[in-house]
Amino acid sequence: MRRVAVAAALCCLCACGGNGLTPVPVDGAPALGPADAWVTVVEFADFQCPYCAMAAFTVHEIASNWPDDVRVVFRHFPLTGIHEHAMSAAIAAECADEQGQFWKMYDALYADQSKLDDAGLLATATSLGLDVPTWQACIASDEAKERVQSDLDLAGKLGVSGTPGFYVNGISVEGAQPYDVFSSLIKTELAKAQASGIPRASYYDKAVLGQ
Repeated sequence: MRRVAVAAALCCLCACGGNGLTPVPVDGAPALGPADAWVTVVEFADFQCPYCAMAAFTVHEIASNWPDDVRVVFRHFPLTGIHEHAMSAAIAAECADEQGQFWKMYDALYADQSKLDDAGLLATATSLGLDVPTWQACIASDEAKERVQSDLDLAGKLGVSGTPGFYVNGISVEGAQPYDVFSSLIKTELAKAQASGIPRASYYDKAVLGQ
């Protein structure tokens, strides 16, 4: 279940840290992989973006190939100016996360982007076996929308300009790049992290966030 307030982090967050990396906070966001991973990949994405749908395959490939050493974290960046259903889809995913089903919703939304209107989202929630009344109550409340807005605010602070946008241990990777691009960078970052002398449980906080 996601409970995150990004606003507090924004007041002291600069676009790049003193180490030249972009310090992207990850607390509370949906994640695949261990919390103490050596490498953290943060994705900013829009559920109506066709390039994000392409990148979803890469996201799962990354998580599958490095189950012990890489964590993939999702943050919302709905491009509401060009995608009319992006915000409602993001909120639907947040409310699925309330029931521990974020990644199933993630997969379903990207699997068929023609079903992002209200009826399609309801059908998806039902097919995933969610507690639909609870999910609908979440959508009707302000909390999920506020969490999506917090991610949008964070994206603006970091200068994310399009979707999908990724940060691999604070290193920007723009667009739906081929898997090999991520694989090469992850291998480099993994080797660097393991040689750093920093305990893996605190590596991201110390090496990337500078805490």
